[in-house]
Amino acid sequence: MSGRHVSIRGAGWSVAVATALVAGCAGDIAGEMSRNSQVRDRVMHAIASDSTLAVEMTEHLLGNDALRRRVLQAVLADDRSAQYLLARIGGNPAAVDYVLQAAASDSAGREHLMTLLKGMQIAMRGTKK
Repeated sequence: MSGRHVSIRGAGWSVAVATALVAGCAGDIAGEMSRNSQVRDRVMHAIASDSTLAVEMTEHLLGNDALRRRVLQAVLADDRSAQYLLARIGGNPAAVDYVLQAAASDSAGREHLMTLLKGMQIAMRGTKK
């Protein structure tokens, strides 16, 4: 019975040590990610490969003004992502209205929009003949 008592005590210590290690790692995961590229790659791969985690991370990134700006800059800097985003906007009348309102918010934007619209009118007249 003494041997069994020792193994249970040893198992208890193992669980306690493992718990302490996990707690220590969890408390400094951001630091570990910034120092260790392998850990960073594993964490980012885990998030990217799980759609639920990816959506949660995206919501976290978009929930902060400074991070939202950086995410959108990254999306617009990537040609394929920018084209996808603009196609989605183009297919959504409310989003198109928002873009036009934003573009017309100053005199230079309004002038540019009017030039584009006049060009479209001229092109439409040319196709009717």
